[in-house]
Amino acid sequence: MKISIALLISGLVAVAAAPSEPGVVGANPIRLSRPAAVSRRQGNGLHMRATNQCNGYAELCNRTFDKVAFPTTHNSYAHGDDLAANQNLDIQTQLNAGIRGFMLDLHPNTGATVAAGDPYLCHATCVLLSDGPLVNELKRFKTFLDDNDNEVITIFIENDGPFTAAQMAKAFTTAGLNSYVYQPKSTTAAWPTLQSMISQNKRLVVFTDAGADASVPWILYDKDYVVQTPFSVAVGTTFGCAPLTTVRPLWVMNHFVYKNFSFGGANVEVPAADSAATVNTRQSIVAQANVCGSTGVFPNFVTVDFYEIGGLFQAVADINNVTYNAKPPSASQPESPKNPSAAATGPRAVLAAIAASLLLVASL
Repeated sequence: MKISIALLISGLVAVAAAPSEPGVVGANPIRLSRPAAVSRRQGNGLHMRATNQCNGYAELCNRTFDKVAFPTTHNSYAHGDDLAANQNLDIQTQLNAGIRGFMLDLHPNTGATVAAGDPYLCHATCVLLSDGPLVNELKRFKTFLDDNDNEVITIFIENDGPFTAAQMAKAFTTAGLNSYVYQPKSTTAAWPTLQSMISQNKRLVVFTDAGADASVPWILYDKDYVVQTPFSVAVGTTFGCAPLTTVRPLWVMNHFVYKNFSFGGANVEVPAADSAATVNTRQSIVAQANVCGSTGVFPNFVTVDFYEIGGLFQAVADINNVTYNAKPPSASQPESPKNPSAAATGPRAVLAAIAASLLLVASL
């Protein structure tokens, strides 16, 4: 998602088949489900080969893609010790934990041009926060899909370059992901079931907000398929379900907030890590889903910051009207910061903040 250019100076602040239908149906409220046993899970929380489950639940296999809710992370790549980070944990950890929708922002690397450079995963600018080349993260997606053949994943690209379809496709092809991508027959074609996508081994859906063209038909222009709820929501604001653009069959339900810092007479918007424990509760997420459901909207991509805090996975199970399968964290999952609100005050955040601030001053 885009953030204000004012965020570039914010670093100075850091220095100082059971149920067969989805749970949201008309005005019927979602009921909170009880956790199920863990016995059918692998030790790392993933379902491996020769299972009869789709994205962790047998009930989802016969549902079409547009009738399934997916746990999704906002600015999935923007993690770690940085004030601009929307996540505490990296994409590999997110995959292992069960995240199935990912939002990635593409920028040219610092000092590079769009025409000559490869896409990098950066937040507002690669000086402020960089997760490196897009292709590196895509290789992790490839390995995950290779090892977990009952999982369907969606990637949303915010193409801030903007890069061409060919440039984006090169990263996917280099990573070996192009064989997994699903291509709808048309913008109005019915979506397949998860089981069908798994059987065909077309288990990756890719959307972009810019740069899509007929030369790469599997990179889909998002506004032809998807509509989002508002993504600029201040702390303390009630979540709604108003569409930002023309209504489409797929809905992104944004469920995260920002907080304001006052700096130099300007308001600076930054991710509100210290609000995640309240915002990400199961009850809060389900409440917004019920607002959507009251207008006949099914939220497909339930999108949060700092996903491991709160009850995202339980809430998505409720929205899907399935019994939540509790699972242990992956053995490879790093420990999350004890105090997420302080996660952006380490040396890396300080250096990035100073560099970003100097860059802004130099450009004035």
